[in-house]
Amino acid sequence: MSRLFVTSFLLSLTFFYNVVAASSPADLLQQGQYFYQRGEFVQAISHWKTALAKTQPLSRQHFNTLIRLARTYQRVNNNYTTAYATLQQALSIAKQSGIPAWEVLARSYLGDLLLVMQQPDAARTQLETHLPLARTLGDSLILANFLNNFGNVFSVDQDYASALSVYQEVIEIAIRIDNIALLIQALSNQAQAFLKLDNVVDGKTSIEKAFALVSQLPDSYDKAFSLLNLGQLALRIPNNSPSSINHQTSISNFLFPIFTQVLRLAKQYQNKRLLSYANGFLGQLYERQQRYTQALQSTSKAIFFAQSIPELLYFWEWQQGHILQTQQNLAGAIKAYQRALAYLQPIHTELIIGQRNAFEIFYERIRPVYYSLADVLLQIAATTSSPRKKAKLLSQARDTVEKLKTAELQNYFQDECVAPTPTTTLDDYITPHTAVFYPILLPERAELLLSLHDGIHQTVIPVDYKVFKDTVVKFSRNVQSTIEGSFINQAKLLYQWLIAPQRAKLAAYNINTLVIVPDSLLQTIPMAALYDANDKTFLIEHFALATTPGLTLTEPRRLSRKNMSILLSGLSKSVQGFPPLPNVIKEVNTIDNFFKNSTVLIDQAFSVNSINLAMQKKPYEIIHISSHGQFVRNHKDSFLLTYDDKLTMERLENLFKLGELRTEKVELLTLSACQTAVGDERAALGLAGVAIKAGARSALASLWFVDDSATSQLIAQFYQQLQNPTLSKAQALQNAQKKLAAQWKFRHPAYWAPFLLIGNWL
Repeated sequence: MSRLFVTSFLLSLTFFYNVVAASSPADLLQQGQYFYQRGEFVQAISHWKTALAKTQPLSRQHFNTLIRLARTYQRVNNNYTTAYATLQQALSIAKQSGIPAWEVLARSYLGDLLLVMQQPDAARTQLETHLPLARTLGDSLILANFLNNFGNVFSVDQDYASALSVYQEVIEIAIRIDNIALLIQALSNQAQAFLKLDNVVDGKTSIEKAFALVSQLPDSYDKAFSLLNLGQLALRIPNNSPSSINHQTSISNFLFPIFTQVLRLAKQYQNKRLLSYANGFLGQLYERQQRYTQALQSTSKAIFFAQSIPELLYFWEWQQGHILQTQQNLAGAIKAYQRALAYLQPIHTELIIGQRNAFEIFYERIRPVYYSLADVLLQIAATTSSPRKKAKLLSQARDTVEKLKTAELQNYFQDECVAPTPTTTLDDYITPHTAVFYPILLPERAELLLSLHDGIHQTVIPVDYKVFKDTVVKFSRNVQSTIEGSFINQAKLLYQWLIAPQRAKLAAYNINTLVIVPDSLLQTIPMAALYDANDKTFLIEHFALATTPGLTLTEPRRLSRKNMSILLSGLSKSVQGFPPLPNVIKEVNTIDNFFKNSTVLIDQAFSVNSINLAMQKKPYEIIHISSHGQFVRNHKDSFLLTYDDKLTMERLENLFKLGELRTEKVELLTLSACQTAVGDERAALGLAGVAIKAGARSALASLWFVDDSATSQLIAQFYQQLQNPTLSKAQALQNAQKKLAAQWKFRHPAYWAPFLLIGNWL
């Protein structure tokens, strides 16, 4: 670059900034809006910050500029901290001005931002508290925006019926005040909720209405993304659904105009992100039509434009792999999937930050990448004749799913340190009588990997995932009802799919302990209750069972039975609205008799402070908590009840790390009255990961709340069995479950099956 050009450039830049500095606030706002509409958010922010400095602090213009800045900060490098601080400034001005409409508007955007920051409860509180005020303003536009954000909270909570009711009100207001942009947004949200409920017909109708409106808007960056959003929604409509939008236009004919419009706008603005999106979704559409050559061409273009956009690059590489796999080019698919994972792994945390429904993003945009690679590796392994190559492929497939399991726990707890870098795997601890069972559920089959002391054995079961899921959901629901035995049909099916193909091999190797690494929705069911129709027995009658969230997430070590120290705590009384647990005192006293080195904290003595002090004084090997507890979708809402408060997962983790005398992990954490959200795969992650999060080698807990008397008997029997040094923890639990099941009134698996030993089984 010549000196003359540099001087000329600097003079031009100085002139530009002088012009900006001399512009009026109104001009700056207009210039900022120009850049915003082109997707040039940094320049928009620069102009609006200059405008802000020129406006009166309590003026409408100042307030509106703060709102604009906050909304734009959200779109620039996930700058949510600055967006939050800016909205707080706007809220402060609203309160000082005494104008209710301003406060409602600021709180509406604050609620949405909290949802984006993955604080759904805070978002709900923010919006729920101020909805009455929003309804009294008489400002339809502010109310409609407020309601739209409130509907998004319901959607994140999977309460789609309530979300649809709210979105419908927004639609009616938008039509009445003739606000097209708001109407498009509400119709898009409505379509998404319909599709979540598998209501394809109404979902299509909402998409078509929104598309007709978007086409009327002037060209802008936001218009392009509105079109992309509608295109993404339409791509979710399965091929086997009715093939028309309002029975006239085919899905493909409907989608092509959407993506070609986006492509036109992308070229108009020379925006690489839009160019990548447009080509990538065209690639999806071509693949849907089985036009694989065009699909690969468009996907390659999407990859080209995404070279500096890793959050898109990984996804288009995955898409390329999927197209190649469909064409049976498995070698090419593996390379594409490996590139996708290489791009994804460094950014998977950032990818989720800033999503209103981060859980959904993880399961729809991240998990498939891992499973796709594992799928192809397993396909090749099943057909290879070389034992050495087969073993390597099976190990690679399992390692890929292991990385996913670690990412899932990190995502659930929002903590990248929750799963440390592994130094060993369970394979290193397999004894002659122990097997590790690793099922992997894929779209069209289940892959069963069984690790024995001589290596990994593969079995393929041709069961469609949807059929599998339906069976698991029914089993999870039915096995909890002690009134009838309808669970037995699903228990037989699941046994036939998962266990029967392994029985001969398990018998040949004299296996008595089965360590299960449950895949996805299998975490929601008690494997102990799977039923063999041939000999009319439950799985627990043949094997001691343990579960672990991952091969690398467990530290197996034999429990020393010499002078074990235990902290026994619990609640028998009703506190904080929870019912009493009258058998807790008997349970704790019975367990206390088994140990010479124990501390007991019951009822008033079981406070957050007292358990804190107790754990600082002594490095207990066993922590026993007999109290209500729950594990739900959001780990921040999971807790164990104390007399005066609640132990959250973070508090529990901190307690376990407090003791200055502690040099080793807690050997066993027992939670004798906890439960997970019924059938919720994500909530089950909390239960599966509680030992890891708390820093314990293993945990004993239940999938659902069990009769107080049955729980006390089983837990007491477990500790009695644990006194026998020849038994592992898994065998101690097996014996306790069998003894409880032998009682006529507790023979139903609802009483004994949900108790899981998680982590170290030795």
